[in-house]
Amino acid sequence: MRKTLWVTSIAAMACMQLFANEPPPRPLGIAPPTRIPDAPPPDGPAGLQVATSEVPRAVRRAVVADAARRFGVAESAVVLSGAEKVTWSDGALGCPAPGQMYSQAQVPGFRVLAKTAAGSFLYHTDSRGQVLICAPRK
Repeated sequence: MRKTLWVTSIAAMACMQLFANEPPPRPLGIAPPTRIPDAPPPDGPAGLQVATSEVPRAVRRAVVADAARRFGVAESAVVLSGAEKVTWSDGALGCPAPGQMYSQAQVPGFRVLAKTAAGSFLYHTDSRGQVLICAPRK
């Protein structure tokens, strides 16, 4: 019995020594997984989702009138499908134009999505009815 235990112990130590000197496993040539990037953030500051009925009437009317004019449709064909309450960092409403000067005070406003059968526009507004469409970021 002691001889069997002694032989088993020596065999175990030999195996441990054999595997201890083994080089690390070679990579298989497969790239590690990569993280899917997050969606780009919206233009300007984060907003708080609100019902379109919470957007002031002057702002809603200005957005609808501008979208109807741009798409060449009746104002009744424009649907306001989403709105966010936003505080813009300045008078540019998140859409600064080169060479323009803007007030340097925070401006309360909204981001409003207007849709028609012909397409949609995302408007940046103040709370009094000034509306802008930002050019897409590149």
